[in-house]
Amino acid sequence: MTDRLRTVGGVVIDGIRSALLRRPHGHAAQTGPGMFVAMLVLYAVIQLIIGFSTSDEPRILSPWGINTLLADTLLTLLAAWLLAVMCARRAITWGVASTALAATTAVGVLIQWPLDILVLRLTEDGNFGAAGWLYLLGRCWWLFALFAIARWLRPRRLLANLAAAAVAFAVSAAPWWWLPAIPLVEQDYEALAALENQTGDDITGTGFEEDASAPSFNPEDLMYAQPLLMQNTIAALKPRTPGKPNLFVIAFAGDGSENVFRNEVEYASLLFSSRFDAQGHVLVLENNPASLETRPLATLTNLQTALDAVATRMDPAEDILLLYVTSHGSKEHQVLVGLDPLPLNQLAPEDIAQALKTSPSIRWKVLVINACYSGGFIETLRDDSSMVITSARTDRTSFGCGTQSEITYFGRAFLSEALNQTTSIPAAFADASASITQWEKDAGIETHSEPQLASSGSIEAKLESWSRGLPAHPPIPFAPADEAGNGLTTGSGE
Repeated sequence: MTDRLRTVGGVVIDGIRSALLRRPHGHAAQTGPGMFVAMLVLYAVIQLIIGFSTSDEPRILSPWGINTLLADTLLTLLAAWLLAVMCARRAITWGVASTALAATTAVGVLIQWPLDILVLRLTEDGNFGAAGWLYLLGRCWWLFALFAIARWLRPRRLLANLAAAAVAFAVSAAPWWWLPAIPLVEQDYEALAALENQTGDDITGTGFEEDASAPSFNPEDLMYAQPLLMQNTIAALKPRTPGKPNLFVIAFAGDGSENVFRNEVEYASLLFSSRFDAQGHVLVLENNPASLETRPLATLTNLQTALDAVATRMDPAEDILLLYVTSHGSKEHQVLVGLDPLPLNQLAPEDIAQALKTSPSIRWKVLVINACYSGGFIETLRDDSSMVITSARTDRTSFGCGTQSEITYFGRAFLSEALNQTTSIPAAFADASASITQWEKDAGIETHSEPQLASSGSIEAKLESWSRGLPAHPPIPFAPADEAGNGLTTGSGE
Protein backbone atom coordinates (compact mmCIF):
# COMPACT_ATOMS: atom_id res chain seq x y z
CA MET A 1 0.00 0.00 0.00
CA THR A 2 2.83 2.37 0.90
CA ASP A 3 4.60 1.63 -2.39
CA ARG A 4 1.39 2.26 -4.31
CA LEU A 5 0.84 5.62 -2.61
CA ARG A 6 4.46 6.48 -3.26
CA THR A 7 3.93 5.72 -6.94
CA VAL A 8 0.81 7.86 -7.04
CA GLY A 9 2.74 10.69 -5.45
CA GLY A 10 5.53 10.24 -7.98
CA VAL A 11 3.07 10.46 -10.89
CA VAL A 12 1.56 13.63 -9.43
CA ILE A 13 5.05 15.12 -9.10
CA ASP A 14 5.78 14.18 -12.70
CA GLY A 15 2.59 15.96 -13.75
CA ILE A 16 3.71 19.06 -11.86
CA ARG A 17 7.16 18.85 -13.42
CA SER A 18 5.58 18.68 -16.89
CA ALA A 19 3.38 21.69 -16.13
CA LEU A 20 6.52 23.58 -15.07
CA LEU A 21 8.18 22.52 -18.35
CA ARG A 22 10.60 20.09 -16.74
CA ARG A 23 11.12 16.53 -17.93
CA PRO A 24 9.25 13.92 -15.80
CA HIS A 25 11.19 11.22 -13.95
CA GLY A 26 8.94 8.48 -15.35
CA HIS A 27 7.33 7.16 -12.17
CA ALA A 28 4.33 5.93 -14.18
CA ALA A 29 6.35 3.98 -16.75
CA GLN A 30 5.28 0.55 -15.49
CA THR A 31 1.76 1.38 -14.34
CA GLY A 32 -1.52 0.23 -15.89
CA PRO A 33 -5.04 1.57 -16.33
CA GLY A 34 -5.56 1.65 -12.55
CA MET A 35 -3.14 4.57 -12.22
CA PHE A 36 -4.96 6.40 -15.00
CA VAL A 37 -8.22 5.98 -13.08
CA ALA A 38 -6.52 7.31 -9.96
CA MET A 39 -5.38 10.39 -11.88
CA LEU A 40 -8.94 10.80 -13.20
CA VAL A 41 -10.29 10.81 -9.64
CA LEU A 42 -7.66 13.38 -8.64
CA TYR A 43 -8.56 15.48 -11.69
CA ALA A 44 -12.25 15.40 -10.76
CA VAL A 45 -11.55 16.33 -7.13
CA ILE A 46 -9.39 19.27 -8.18
CA GLN A 47 -12.06 20.46 -10.61
CA LEU A 48 -14.65 20.28 -7.83
CA ILE A 49 -12.43 22.37 -5.56
CA ILE A 50 -11.87 24.95 -8.29
CA GLY A 51 -15.57 25.00 -9.12
CA PHE A 52 -16.62 25.58 -5.53
CA SER A 53 -14.02 28.30 -5.04
CA THR A 54 -14.85 30.23 -8.22
CA SER A 55 -18.65 29.96 -8.33
CA ASP A 56 -21.14 31.72 -6.09
CA GLU A 57 -23.87 30.23 -3.94
CA PRO A 58 -26.21 28.52 -4.57
CA ARG A 59 -24.08 25.96 -6.44
CA ILE A 60 -24.97 22.93 -8.51
CA LEU A 61 -23.03 20.01 -10.00
CA SER A 62 -23.39 20.51 -13.74
CA PRO A 63 -24.20 17.42 -15.88
CA TRP A 64 -22.62 19.19 -18.84
CA GLY A 65 -19.58 19.85 -16.68
CA ILE A 66 -19.23 16.11 -16.08
CA ASN A 67 -19.39 15.59 -19.84
CA THR A 68 -16.65 18.20 -20.28
CA LEU A 69 -14.42 16.47 -17.74
CA LEU A 70 -14.89 13.02 -19.33
CA ALA A 71 -14.34 14.39 -22.84
CA ASP A 72 -11.14 16.12 -21.72
CA THR A 73 -9.96 12.87 -20.13
CA LEU A 74 -10.58 10.87 -23.30
CA LEU A 75 -8.81 13.48 -25.42
CA THR A 76 -5.86 13.38 -23.02
CA LEU A 77 -5.76 9.57 -23.34
CA LEU A 78 -5.74 9.89 -27.13
CA ALA A 79 -2.96 12.48 -26.97
CA ALA A 80 -0.92 10.20 -24.71
CA TRP A 81 -1.34 7.28 -27.11
CA LEU A 82 -0.13 9.45 -29.98
CA LEU A 83 2.88 10.57 -27.94
CA ALA A 84 3.73 6.96 -27.07
CA VAL A 85 3.41 5.81 -30.69
CA MET A 86 5.38 8.70 -32.20
CA CYS A 87 8.11 8.36 -29.58
CA ALA A 88 8.29 4.57 -30.05
CA ARG A 89 7.15 3.85 -26.46
CA ARG A 90 3.79 2.20 -27.13
CA ALA A 91 4.42 -0.41 -24.44
CA ILE A 92 4.05 2.19 -21.68
CA THR A 93 0.97 3.94 -23.10
CA TRP A 94 -0.94 3.75 -19.81
CA GLY A 95 2.00 5.27 -17.97
CA VAL A 96 2.20 8.10 -20.47
CA ALA A 97 -1.56 8.63 -20.15
CA SER A 98 -1.35 8.78 -16.35
CA THR A 99 1.46 11.34 -16.50
CA ALA A 100 -0.40 13.38 -19.12
CA LEU A 101 -3.59 13.43 -17.05
CA ALA A 102 -1.62 14.49 -13.98
CA ALA A 103 -0.05 17.21 -16.13
CA THR A 104 -3.53 18.31 -17.29
CA THR A 105 -4.53 18.82 -13.66
CA ALA A 106 -1.30 20.64 -12.83
CA VAL A 107 -1.51 22.95 -15.84
CA GLY A 108 -5.09 23.82 -14.92
CA VAL A 109 -4.24 24.63 -11.29
CA LEU A 110 -0.77 26.16 -11.55
CA ILE A 111 -0.97 27.95 -14.89
CA GLN A 112 -4.42 28.42 -16.40
CA TRP A 113 -6.37 29.20 -13.23
CA PRO A 114 -4.07 32.10 -12.13
CA LEU A 115 -3.81 33.37 -15.71
CA ASP A 116 -7.59 33.33 -16.12
CA ILE A 117 -7.95 35.44 -12.97
CA LEU A 118 -5.39 37.89 -14.30
CA VAL A 119 -7.09 37.98 -17.72
CA LEU A 120 -10.40 38.85 -16.04
CA ARG A 121 -8.79 41.67 -14.05
CA LEU A 122 -7.08 43.08 -17.15
CA THR A 123 -10.34 42.91 -19.12
CA GLU A 124 -12.18 44.79 -16.37
CA ASP A 125 -9.46 47.47 -16.47
CA GLY A 126 -9.76 47.77 -20.25
CA ASN A 127 -6.36 46.18 -21.05
CA PHE A 128 -7.80 43.93 -23.75
CA GLY A 129 -4.55 43.46 -25.67
CA ALA A 130 -2.60 42.15 -22.69
CA ALA A 131 -5.60 40.06 -21.64
CA GLY A 132 -5.77 38.45 -25.08
CA TRP A 133 -2.09 37.52 -25.09
CA LEU A 134 -2.25 36.05 -21.59
CA TYR A 135 -5.35 34.05 -22.49
CA LEU A 136 -3.57 32.65 -25.54
CA LEU A 137 -0.52 31.80 -23.42
CA GLY A 138 -2.68 29.87 -20.96
CA ARG A 139 -4.35 27.88 -23.73
CA CYS A 140 -0.99 27.07 -25.38
CA TRP A 141 0.77 26.05 -22.17
CA TRP A 142 -0.52 22.50 -22.62
CA LEU A 143 1.64 22.26 -25.76
CA PHE A 144 4.73 23.06 -23.70
CA ALA A 145 3.77 20.43 -21.10
CA LEU A 146 3.35 17.80 -23.84
CA PHE A 147 6.78 18.69 -25.16
CA ALA A 148 8.23 18.08 -21.68
CA ILE A 149 6.59 14.62 -21.62
CA ALA A 150 7.92 13.88 -25.11
CA ARG A 151 11.46 14.70 -23.90
CA TRP A 152 11.06 12.04 -21.23
CA LEU A 153 9.92 9.46 -23.77
CA ARG A 154 12.57 10.18 -26.36
CA PRO A 155 15.49 12.28 -25.09
CA ARG A 156 17.73 14.30 -27.41
CA ARG A 157 15.32 14.22 -30.35
CA LEU A 158 14.21 17.86 -30.44
CA LEU A 159 12.40 17.96 -33.79
CA ALA A 160 10.72 14.59 -33.23
CA ASN A 161 9.59 15.68 -29.79
CA LEU A 162 8.21 18.93 -31.15
CA ALA A 163 6.30 17.09 -33.85
CA ALA A 164 4.86 14.58 -31.39
CA ALA A 165 3.84 17.33 -28.95
CA ALA A 166 2.22 19.35 -31.76
CA VAL A 167 0.17 16.38 -32.97
CA ALA A 168 -0.92 15.50 -29.43
CA PHE A 169 -1.82 19.15 -28.79
CA ALA A 170 -3.88 19.35 -31.97
CA VAL A 171 -5.89 16.31 -30.93
CA SER A 172 -6.41 17.15 -27.27
CA ALA A 173 -6.59 20.97 -27.20
CA ALA A 174 -7.87 22.12 -30.58
CA PRO A 175 -11.41 20.76 -30.06
CA TRP A 176 -11.91 23.12 -27.11
CA TRP A 177 -11.59 26.10 -29.43
CA TRP A 178 -15.08 25.33 -30.71
CA LEU A 179 -16.56 22.90 -28.18
CA PRO A 180 -18.23 24.49 -25.11
CA ALA A 181 -16.17 23.88 -21.96
CA ILE A 182 -18.58 23.82 -19.01
CA PRO A 183 -17.27 23.94 -15.41
CA LEU A 184 -18.00 20.98 -13.15
CA VAL A 185 -19.64 23.25 -10.56
CA GLU A 186 -21.58 26.39 -11.40
CA GLN A 187 -24.08 28.74 -9.85
CA ASP A 188 -27.64 27.42 -9.70
CA TYR A 189 -29.46 30.27 -11.40
CA GLU A 190 -32.93 28.79 -10.93
CA ALA A 191 -32.35 28.56 -7.19
CA LEU A 192 -30.90 32.08 -7.22
CA ALA A 193 -33.97 33.39 -9.00
CA ALA A 194 -36.25 31.74 -6.44
CA LEU A 195 -34.16 33.11 -3.58
CA GLU A 196 -34.18 36.67 -4.91
CA ASN A 197 -37.88 36.61 -5.69
CA GLN A 198 -38.49 35.85 -2.00
CA THR A 199 -37.06 39.20 -0.96
CA GLY A 200 -40.40 40.95 -1.52
CA ASP A 201 -38.75 43.83 -3.41
CA ASP A 202 -40.71 44.51 -6.58
CA ILE A 203 -37.57 45.00 -8.64
CA THR A 204 -35.46 42.05 -7.58
CA GLY A 205 -36.71 39.34 -9.95
CA THR A 206 -34.15 37.83 -12.28
CA GLY A 207 -36.38 37.33 -15.28
CA PHE A 208 -36.80 33.62 -15.67
CA GLU A 209 -40.55 33.72 -15.25
CA GLU A 210 -42.93 33.46 -18.20
CA ASP A 211 -45.88 35.82 -18.64
CA ALA A 212 -48.76 33.41 -19.18
CA SER A 213 -51.21 36.26 -19.79
CA ALA A 214 -49.61 37.38 -23.07
CA PRO A 215 -52.26 37.71 -25.80
CA SER A 216 -52.03 35.66 -28.98
CA PHE A 217 -51.30 37.09 -32.44
CA ASN A 218 -50.79 35.92 -35.99
CA PRO A 219 -47.01 35.61 -36.51
CA GLU A 220 -47.23 35.79 -40.31
CA ASP A 221 -49.36 38.94 -40.27
CA LEU A 222 -47.04 40.52 -37.71
CA MET A 223 -43.89 39.93 -39.76
CA TYR A 224 -45.63 41.02 -42.95
CA ALA A 225 -46.54 44.32 -41.29
CA GLN A 226 -43.00 45.16 -40.17
CA PRO A 227 -41.72 47.00 -43.29
CA LEU A 228 -44.68 49.39 -43.36
CA LEU A 229 -44.56 49.90 -39.58
CA MET A 230 -40.84 50.69 -39.78
CA GLN A 231 -41.44 53.02 -42.71
CA ASN A 232 -44.11 54.96 -40.79
CA THR A 233 -41.97 55.12 -37.66
CA ILE A 234 -38.97 56.44 -39.58
CA ALA A 235 -41.14 58.96 -41.42
CA ALA A 236 -42.20 60.40 -38.03
CA LEU A 237 -38.60 61.31 -37.19
CA LYS A 238 -37.96 65.03 -37.38
CA PRO A 239 -35.00 66.64 -39.16
CA ARG A 240 -32.06 67.66 -36.99
CA THR A 241 -32.06 71.11 -35.41
CA PRO A 242 -29.24 73.12 -37.00
CA GLY A 243 -26.63 75.06 -35.06
CA LYS A 244 -26.11 72.65 -32.18
CA PRO A 245 -25.36 68.97 -31.41
CA ASN A 246 -28.49 66.83 -31.63
CA LEU A 247 -29.18 63.66 -29.67
CA PHE A 248 -30.78 60.75 -31.53
CA VAL A 249 -32.00 57.78 -29.47
CA ILE A 250 -32.84 54.20 -30.42
CA ALA A 251 -34.33 52.13 -27.59
CA PHE A 252 -34.45 48.34 -27.99
CA ALA A 253 -36.50 46.05 -25.68
CA GLY A 254 -35.57 42.49 -26.59
CA ASP A 255 -37.70 40.11 -24.51
CA GLY A 256 -41.45 40.15 -25.04
CA SER A 257 -42.36 37.81 -22.19
CA GLU A 258 -42.06 40.51 -19.52
CA ASN A 259 -43.34 44.09 -19.38
CA VAL A 260 -40.28 45.35 -17.51
CA PHE A 261 -38.27 45.84 -20.70
CA ARG A 262 -41.12 47.61 -22.49
CA ASN A 263 -41.56 49.86 -19.46
CA GLU A 264 -37.90 50.75 -19.63
CA VAL A 265 -37.69 51.73 -23.32
CA GLU A 266 -40.98 53.62 -23.20
CA TYR A 267 -39.70 55.57 -20.22
CA ALA A 268 -36.33 56.14 -21.96
CA SER A 269 -38.25 57.54 -24.93
CA LEU A 270 -40.12 59.98 -22.69
CA LEU A 271 -37.04 60.91 -20.63
CA PHE A 272 -34.73 61.71 -23.54
CA SER A 273 -37.47 63.41 -25.54
CA SER A 274 -38.56 65.69 -22.70
CA ARG A 275 -35.46 66.26 -20.58
CA PHE A 276 -32.61 65.84 -23.10
CA ASP A 277 -34.07 67.80 -26.03
CA ALA A 278 -34.46 64.73 -28.29
CA GLN A 279 -38.13 65.27 -29.17
CA GLY A 280 -38.77 63.76 -32.61
CA HIS A 281 -35.37 62.03 -32.61
CA VAL A 282 -36.32 58.90 -30.63
CA LEU A 283 -37.13 55.56 -32.23
CA VAL A 284 -38.43 52.68 -30.09
CA LEU A 285 -38.16 48.99 -31.05
CA GLU A 286 -39.84 46.62 -28.65
CA ASN A 287 -41.12 43.08 -28.37
CA ASN A 288 -44.33 43.12 -26.38
CA PRO A 289 -47.83 41.80 -27.12
CA ALA A 290 -49.37 45.12 -26.03
CA SER A 291 -47.61 47.24 -28.66
CA LEU A 292 -47.52 45.07 -31.78
CA GLU A 293 -49.53 47.58 -33.79
CA THR A 294 -47.74 50.70 -32.59
CA ARG A 295 -44.06 49.77 -32.20
CA PRO A 296 -41.80 47.92 -34.66
CA LEU A 297 -40.34 44.69 -33.32
CA ALA A 298 -36.96 44.69 -31.63
CA THR A 299 -35.09 42.56 -34.16
CA LEU A 300 -31.64 42.79 -35.68
CA THR A 301 -33.17 43.63 -39.07
CA ASN A 302 -35.24 46.48 -37.64
CA LEU A 303 -32.26 47.71 -35.63
CA GLN A 304 -30.15 47.91 -38.78
CA THR A 305 -32.96 49.72 -40.60
CA ALA A 306 -33.38 52.15 -37.71
CA LEU A 307 -29.66 52.92 -37.52
CA ASP A 308 -29.45 53.47 -41.26
CA ALA A 309 -32.42 55.83 -41.13
CA VAL A 310 -31.08 57.80 -38.15
CA ALA A 311 -27.65 58.07 -39.78
CA THR A 312 -29.11 59.90 -42.79
CA ARG A 313 -30.62 62.53 -40.46
CA MET A 314 -27.53 63.07 -38.32
CA ASP A 315 -24.59 65.38 -38.80
CA PRO A 316 -21.65 62.97 -38.28
CA ALA A 317 -19.41 65.73 -36.94
CA GLU A 318 -21.90 67.12 -34.43
CA ASP A 319 -24.67 64.74 -33.47
CA ILE A 320 -24.71 61.89 -30.93
CA LEU A 321 -26.44 58.52 -31.07
CA LEU A 322 -27.62 56.89 -27.85
CA LEU A 323 -28.51 53.21 -28.29
CA TYR A 324 -30.26 51.74 -25.26
CA VAL A 325 -30.66 47.93 -25.31
CA THR A 326 -32.45 46.14 -22.49
CA SER A 327 -33.31 42.45 -22.11
CA HIS A 328 -31.97 39.26 -20.56
CA GLY A 329 -28.38 38.29 -21.29
CA SER A 330 -26.46 35.02 -21.44
CA LYS A 331 -23.01 33.87 -20.37
CA GLU A 332 -22.20 33.64 -24.08
CA HIS A 333 -22.75 37.43 -24.22
CA GLN A 334 -25.93 37.47 -26.24
CA VAL A 335 -28.95 39.67 -25.61
CA LEU A 336 -32.21 37.73 -25.61
CA VAL A 337 -34.51 38.69 -28.49
CA GLY A 338 -37.81 36.87 -28.14
CA LEU A 339 -41.53 37.09 -28.80
CA ASP A 340 -43.03 33.60 -28.79
CA PRO A 341 -43.73 31.91 -31.09
CA LEU A 342 -41.55 33.96 -33.49
CA PRO A 343 -38.08 32.42 -34.12
CA LEU A 344 -36.03 35.60 -33.66
CA ASN A 345 -32.23 35.77 -33.77
CA GLN A 346 -30.37 36.67 -30.60
CA LEU A 347 -28.22 39.81 -30.48
CA ALA A 348 -24.45 39.36 -30.13
CA PRO A 349 -21.81 42.11 -29.77
CA GLU A 350 -20.71 41.52 -33.36
CA ASP A 351 -24.29 42.03 -34.56
CA ILE A 352 -24.50 45.47 -32.97
CA ALA A 353 -21.02 46.40 -34.26
CA GLN A 354 -22.04 45.39 -37.77
CA ALA A 355 -25.36 47.25 -37.52
CA LEU A 356 -23.48 50.41 -36.52
CA LYS A 357 -21.58 50.39 -39.84
CA THR A 358 -24.04 52.77 -41.42
CA SER A 359 -23.71 55.05 -44.43
CA PRO A 360 -23.09 57.83 -43.65
CA SER A 361 -21.25 56.62 -40.59
CA ILE A 362 -22.33 57.55 -37.08
CA ARG A 363 -19.29 58.89 -35.25
CA TRP A 364 -20.34 59.88 -31.74
CA LYS A 365 -22.10 57.09 -29.84
CA VAL A 366 -23.28 56.16 -26.35
CA LEU A 367 -24.06 52.44 -26.31
CA VAL A 368 -25.94 51.19 -23.25
CA ILE A 369 -26.43 47.42 -22.82
CA ASN A 370 -28.66 46.55 -19.87
CA ALA A 371 -28.50 42.75 -19.53
CA CYS A 372 -26.78 40.04 -17.54
CA TYR A 373 -23.13 39.49 -18.53
CA SER A 374 -23.31 42.62 -20.71
CA GLY A 375 -19.71 43.53 -19.90
CA GLY A 376 -18.84 41.05 -22.62
CA PHE A 377 -20.03 43.62 -25.19
CA ILE A 378 -17.41 46.21 -24.29
CA GLU A 379 -14.38 44.94 -26.18
CA THR A 380 -16.29 44.62 -29.46
CA LEU A 381 -18.12 47.96 -29.28
CA ARG A 382 -15.60 50.35 -27.78
CA ASP A 383 -13.62 52.87 -29.84
CA ASP A 384 -12.28 56.39 -29.43
CA SER A 385 -15.58 58.07 -30.28
CA SER A 386 -17.87 55.73 -28.33
CA MET A 387 -18.88 55.34 -24.69
CA VAL A 388 -20.02 51.83 -23.81
CA ILE A 389 -22.06 51.37 -20.63
CA THR A 390 -23.14 47.96 -19.36
CA SER A 391 -25.31 47.01 -16.41
CA ALA A 392 -23.02 44.15 -15.33
CA ARG A 393 -19.50 42.84 -15.51
CA THR A 394 -18.66 40.29 -18.19
CA ASP A 395 -19.09 37.43 -15.70
CA ARG A 396 -21.92 38.82 -13.54
CA THR A 397 -25.70 38.90 -13.64
CA SER A 398 -27.71 42.09 -13.29
CA PHE A 399 -30.96 42.35 -11.37
CA GLY A 400 -34.44 43.76 -11.40
CA CYS A 401 -36.20 42.00 -14.28
CA GLY A 402 -39.09 39.57 -13.87
CA THR A 403 -42.86 39.64 -14.12
CA GLN A 404 -43.13 41.31 -10.70
CA SER A 405 -40.82 44.17 -11.67
CA GLU A 406 -41.69 47.50 -13.26
CA ILE A 407 -38.13 48.53 -14.09
CA THR A 408 -34.70 46.92 -13.69
CA TYR A 409 -32.17 47.98 -11.07
CA PHE A 410 -30.06 49.59 -13.77
CA GLY A 411 -33.00 51.27 -15.49
CA ARG A 412 -34.22 52.71 -12.22
CA ALA A 413 -30.76 53.85 -11.09
CA PHE A 414 -29.47 55.22 -14.41
CA LEU A 415 -32.60 56.46 -16.17
CA SER A 416 -35.19 57.22 -13.51
CA GLU A 417 -32.91 58.56 -10.78
CA ALA A 418 -29.45 59.62 -11.99
CA LEU A 419 -30.40 61.19 -15.33
CA ASN A 420 -33.15 63.11 -13.57
CA GLN A 421 -30.52 64.69 -11.34
CA THR A 422 -27.81 65.46 -13.92
CA THR A 423 -27.42 65.81 -17.67
CA SER A 424 -23.89 64.38 -17.52
CA ILE A 425 -23.97 60.75 -18.67
CA PRO A 426 -20.66 59.78 -16.96
CA ALA A 427 -21.82 61.38 -13.70
CA ALA A 428 -25.17 59.61 -14.00
CA PHE A 429 -23.38 56.29 -14.47
CA ALA A 430 -21.25 56.85 -11.36
CA ASP A 431 -24.33 57.70 -9.27
CA ALA A 432 -26.24 54.72 -10.68
CA SER A 433 -23.41 52.30 -9.93
CA ALA A 434 -23.30 53.39 -6.30
CA SER A 435 -27.08 53.06 -5.96
CA ILE A 436 -27.15 49.60 -7.55
CA THR A 437 -24.44 48.30 -5.24
CA GLN A 438 -26.38 49.52 -2.20
CA TRP A 439 -29.68 48.03 -3.44
CA GLU A 440 -28.00 44.68 -4.06
CA LYS A 441 -26.59 44.72 -0.53
CA ASP A 442 -30.00 45.59 0.91
CA ALA A 443 -31.58 42.71 -1.05
CA GLY A 444 -29.00 40.25 0.36
CA ILE A 445 -27.30 39.72 -3.00
CA GLU A 446 -23.69 38.75 -2.35
CA THR A 447 -22.35 38.78 -5.92
CA HIS A 448 -22.79 42.32 -7.16
CA SER A 449 -23.42 43.12 -10.82
CA GLU A 450 -20.69 45.81 -11.01
CA PRO A 451 -21.83 47.99 -13.95
CA GLN A 452 -19.06 48.93 -16.37
CA LEU A 453 -18.16 52.02 -18.38
CA ALA A 454 -15.61 52.13 -21.21
CA SER A 455 -14.87 55.61 -22.50
CA SER A 456 -12.32 57.95 -24.03
CA GLY A 457 -11.36 61.58 -23.69
CA SER A 458 -12.84 62.36 -27.10
CA ILE A 459 -16.37 61.12 -26.43
CA GLU A 460 -16.39 62.56 -22.91
CA ALA A 461 -15.43 65.99 -24.24
CA LYS A 462 -18.18 65.73 -26.85
CA LEU A 463 -20.79 64.74 -24.28
CA GLU A 464 -19.73 67.53 -21.91
CA SER A 465 -20.08 70.12 -24.69
CA TRP A 466 -23.49 68.74 -25.65
CA SER A 467 -24.86 68.59 -22.09
CA ARG A 468 -23.79 72.18 -21.36
CA GLY A 469 -26.02 73.37 -24.18
CA LEU A 470 -29.15 71.55 -23.02
CA PRO A 471 -32.06 73.74 -21.93
CA ALA A 472 -33.26 73.32 -18.36
CA HIS A 473 -36.01 70.74 -17.93
CA PRO A 474 -37.64 69.34 -14.78
CA PRO A 475 -37.27 65.66 -13.82
CA ILE A 476 -39.52 63.15 -15.57
CA PRO A 477 -41.13 60.71 -13.09
CA PHE A 478 -41.07 57.05 -14.01
CA ALA A 479 -44.33 55.25 -14.69
CA PRO A 480 -44.89 51.84 -16.30
CA ALA A 481 -46.18 51.69 -19.85
CA ASP A 482 -49.95 51.39 -20.13
CA GLU A 483 -51.66 48.26 -21.37
CA ALA A 484 -52.76 49.73 -24.70
CA GLY A 485 -49.32 50.36 -26.13
CA ASN A 486 -49.69 54.16 -26.11
CA GLY A 487 -46.68 55.18 -24.07
CA LEU A 488 -46.57 55.89 -20.34
CA THR A 489 -49.27 56.41 -17.81
CA THR A 490 -49.13 59.37 -15.47
CA GLY A 491 -47.99 59.14 -11.90
CA SER A 492 -44.78 58.72 -9.98
CA GLY A 493 -44.44 54.95 -10.35
CA GLU A 494 -42.21 54.71 -7.30
